[in-house]
Amino acid sequence: MADPDITATGAADATAGSGSGSGAGSGPSDRSVPDAPGGPASLPPLSSDGVLPVRPRWPWPAAAPLTSVLVVLTTIAALEMLRLSGPVLDGVAVRHGVPLAALAAVVTYGAAALAGPLTWWVGSREAVFAALCGLAVLRLVVQLPSARGLLTVGLAVAVALVALLLVLRAALGTQDGPAWVARAVALGVAIDVAVRLPLDLWDPVWRGGIVGWSLALVLSLALAGAGYARYRESAAVPLPVTAQLAVAGPVLALLGVFLASPAFVASQAGISQPSAGLWIAGGLLAGIACLSLPPMRAAGPAAAVLLPVLITALLLAPPLLAGPLTLLALALVPALLTRAVTLRDGGRRWTALTGMTLAGLGCGLGYVVVVLPYQAHYEMPMPVPNLFFPLLGAALIGWAAWTAEPPARPTRVMAPLLTAGVLFAVPPLLDATRGVAQPLPTDTADGSYRLLSWNVHYGVDRDAEVVPEQILSVIKESGAHVVVLQEVPRGWPISGGGDLLTWLENRLDVTAVWSPAADRQFGNLILTSLPVTESRVEKLPQAGGTMERSYAVADIELGNGTTTRVATTHLQHADARDTRLVQLETLLADHREEPFSVLAGDFNAEPGWPEVDTVLDAGFRSAQDEAGDPSQPTSPTHDPSYRIDWIFGSEGADFEDFRLLDSTASDHAPLTVTVLQR
Repeated sequence: MADPDITATGAADATAGSGSGSGAGSGPSDRSVPDAPGGPASLPPLSSDGVLPVRPRWPWPAAAPLTSVLVVLTTIAALEMLRLSGPVLDGVAVRHGVPLAALAAVVTYGAAALAGPLTWWVGSREAVFAALCGLAVLRLVVQLPSARGLLTVGLAVAVALVALLLVLRAALGTQDGPAWVARAVALGVAIDVAVRLPLDLWDPVWRGGIVGWSLALVLSLALAGAGYARYRESAAVPLPVTAQLAVAGPVLALLGVFLASPAFVASQAGISQPSAGLWIAGGLLAGIACLSLPPMRAAGPAAAVLLPVLITALLLAPPLLAGPLTLLALALVPALLTRAVTLRDGGRRWTALTGMTLAGLGCGLGYVVVVLPYQAHYEMPMPVPNLFFPLLGAALIGWAAWTAEPPARPTRVMAPLLTAGVLFAVPPLLDATRGVAQPLPTDTADGSYRLLSWNVHYGVDRDAEVVPEQILSVIKESGAHVVVLQEVPRGWPISGGGDLLTWLENRLDVTAVWSPAADRQFGNLILTSLPVTESRVEKLPQAGGTMERSYAVADIELGNGTTTRVATTHLQHADARDTRLVQLETLLADHREEPFSVLAGDFNAEPGWPEVDTVLDAGFRSAQDEAGDPSQPTSPTHDPSYRIDWIFGSEGADFEDFRLLDSTASDHAPLTVTVLQR
């Protein structure tokens, strides 16, 4: 068994396996220190209380730069696997309910606690190598769509977090270890963002073809190759045994879902994705640069308080302030991470088994407590607003950093700054090579146009695959002049962090009218290449619902000079009839002031329900009932049972050729109809 008296602040987990013998757990990295110039070194004598003495500073092994590379690589892989898990776990929620999905999430992320048993069983050096090789293999496995099931993805997430924790621990055993850790994590985040920006945030893991497989192969080979190099070259040095690495969970949550998510920042600030990338780049560069500033004892508590304040402001402030707030918050994270993982003299003693198990459990649950309730709030209302959960993550990071001593001395910074700067110069250059966006049809000289209305299920199909290309293909093949979409994601965790609005805008030469619903990362969208003379967005009353719904309106000029007014909305879901009726009161009151020609969207109501009757009583007519088959359900696509998607027309519009298109890119069928504008 592991020796319970090995200290967390400086001793090796020398007896992490068994006390004698050469079996599992007796790797050389757990028992000895590097050879000294005069001959082999042995463990220093025990102090009077039987504890190995604390070293004031770790020697600088030759593998230190290589360990930092591994931190960068495992950070990238961990962020990818965490984004991959969002749609997969949401698929569990859709099929089996949110409570079971929450349990699956806790098990998936909490499995990072296996970092402790793995280290205890095979030894520190071997554990790092085994985790990295496992991660390299699983990264290739999940590139196959058929392999992206819950068990495989859950295993990939667990191995990614275990590998990250073990590599972070190894980095703490180098000179200026905490600063190495923070700098390498920031650089890994920077590389992740820089790679995804030219892909419009469609992760390589979801892509097939040359691009997706090439990036997957590069990352997997780099993980395995660097891991093997470290295994062969790493000196056997004492490694810190610390539960403080649990702070990695909230850090990954804040960076991956909020602060370093271009989709989140773009939607929160109301700016383009490249502009969001610049704010993120500025924040990460500032954070790396701050690590070279002279340490100040008071800076830690000040930053620990300031980070939650900035997160709160980011979620509540006007869009104009979102970019600067993101930059400031990102600039604080590396310094706080440095302090949070700094080893405390005289701290509680942990064995390798106990310390790394607690670190893994805290890391996994730290991610869960920030991301899961923030997203689940829209299905299962929480007793507090969902902004509380990222605020809690910031508070956990601040608490971990509060009592730490400042770093002993500044760390070198020029190389990572230059690297990150070059990385963020690449996306704009690649954007310049992007193909020309194609417009939607504009041939409306006869005063008629084709309309497509579609709930796209936040860009995820019924197999939990992120499918922006399929959605784009349906839009193009429909021949629609005007497209209205619901459940359009802009950074939601359950959509894999993607930004469907930007994806479509970069491929279609259109005017886009965006209407947030639930929050600024999810909502309704109108797209058209016809002239938009006026547009607006209006809120709907929440009225006890779980989401702050809205609707978008656009006045569109047709080729014959007439104007049509198109509105789209998505009413409250689930068993919330009273909420939907209150929302319809607001929507139809606006119609009486400025009549809509067409009102389309997901009304979450079936024929004969009071909601539909309310719309019909207001003078609208149903396109499907007039020009299609009223018996056709619109959802779900795998087992059509419900007719909850509607296209309504006022007295200024007639309908022809209503169809439900055959597509599995969403759980709702796309609705198309020709609108004859009077």
